[in-house]
Amino acid sequence: MSPEEEKPDAVNSVTDARKAVGYLVRPESGEYIAIMDVLEGSVTDLTVAEVAAALAVAGVRLDARLVETRLDALKVMGAVSYRSDTSHARRYAEILPRNWRYTASPAGRHVQRFYRQVLAGTVTVREIPIVSLSRIVSHLEQLAAALGAGEPDAGLLDASVLDAVSSVFTSHDDLDAALVGAEDALIGLADRFDLDEEHTNDLKGLLVDYATRVAAELDSGSARAAAALAVLRPWFGLLAQAAVDASQARDLIAAGALSASRGGRAEDWDGLCAWFDARTGRAARFSLRLVRALPGMHANLRRLHSSAGTASTRSRALALARAVLTPEIGVQIFQAALGDHSWRKLYGQADEDDMGRNPSWRGGPRVPVPTLLRSAGRSGPRGRGAAPRDDTKAKAQVAEARARRQADHERALVAVLAALPGEQLDEAAARAALAALMAAARAAATGPRRTGTSGGLACTLVHTGSGTGTLNAPAWRVLLPGRIPLFHRPGQRPSAAALAALAGTTTTNDPSAHATLRITPHAGPNTPDNGAFPLVARQEGAA
Repeated sequence: MSPEEEKPDAVNSVTDARKAVGYLVRPESGEYIAIMDVLEGSVTDLTVAEVAAALAVAGVRLDARLVETRLDALKVMGAVSYRSDTSHARRYAEILPRNWRYTASPAGRHVQRFYRQVLAGTVTVREIPIVSLSRIVSHLEQLAAALGAGEPDAGLLDASVLDAVSSVFTSHDDLDAALVGAEDALIGLADRFDLDEEHTNDLKGLLVDYATRVAAELDSGSARAAAALAVLRPWFGLLAQAAVDASQARDLIAAGALSASRGGRAEDWDGLCAWFDARTGRAARFSLRLVRALPGMHANLRRLHSSAGTASTRSRALALARAVLTPEIGVQIFQAALGDHSWRKLYGQADEDDMGRNPSWRGGPRVPVPTLLRSAGRSGPRGRGAAPRDDTKAKAQVAEARARRQADHERALVAVLAALPGEQLDEAAARAALAALMAAARAAATGPRRTGTSGGLACTLVHTGSGTGTLNAPAWRVLLPGRIPLFHRPGQRPSAAALAALAGTTTTNDPSAHATLRITPHAGPNTPDNGAFPLVARQEGAA
């Protein structure tokens, strides 16, 4: 015998409950599922005749011998258990034949419930309970504050601590189930390119809602929960043992007949740490799913929006025909292009029975037109796209508004350049001067000067070391301690009048990295500008 023949077949030697799933993938899965529904819904063991009668009531008619064959197969797979029915046996020969009563095994019940709850029908996406996340974070932070200060001691674990532990794991089960369901729905929609309008809107709703609110809440809540669990890590063993000791079934748990509820094992706490991990936790993976779903959503939106273009239906049909000529993936291309759209109408049998097998386009059944095509579609003669919309009037309005804004800005610049340092300006001119002043305040100093430019206006701040320069508006003003602002055109010197107003002023090198300014309400014409009076500043600091 060769060494290969001596090795056991590890692939085929399935000894756990995986064999019980086999009836879901067999060709006769419909009959197996109907039989398991009968057994799973009965509180007593059933004979073959009783199973066949229950199937007939449910609308599934199977011969008793076929039902017996299916029950034998389920028994081999471990989905069904049986026992001999000796209640009506009168002689030994009646015990040996198939005088058995059947019931679903625990593994079979789990598989059947999994099929009914997950695989059958459409899974409804539940809202992610942010309230549960808030409860988890608050209870964990309370436990960390109460237990994290001292050494682990079982005497400190009172009833309030055990209530907090129970609330943490109960809320976590609710949060995890909803998050897994939302993630599955997101994956199912994001991995497809052939979404129709309704499913694309569903995907947009998931992304917009969860990306703006839920993902941010999950990230911040997970960070806080992870920090609290890091403080509680030395207490994991004591917390788990305290949860078991407080259970009403602690004797059965100690004997191994039952498993402890969530929180009764140190592994449960380690799993909680892994769930809230900032890099590999469930919340982090959900945020990554959201980011990766964006390209798929954009691709589907571009494909749907292209229906409002100038291409005709005939040209698109010809392009699709050329694409599906590929022998390897032609069928997949056709299904991806037309598989989920109720408005497709290329060829095939009509929905109405009295229309014939191949009705004409004009006489065929009516189909709904997509919303985007109704709102933005163009009409015109066949073979040539419609003329573009005449937007000359709109362009003229936009150009007029742009020219008006530019003229107002030029008038404001002229007013700023004509004013002397410290002279009051109107609101528009003051705002134009403030933009140049902020740019100069952020610029680096060159000797006693620093210069900045904004919107065609330049400002030079001259460092004097004493006094206070001002920029005055009708309702506010800017104070510049130790500096005087001079406004001029970029690349030119200030006006002669502005330079004459500063005659005799001494300047020193500016040692500061940024200029300091104060924006205050206007103090009135009689208030001095030397900075020696108290001010209530609206905004103060280095620009």
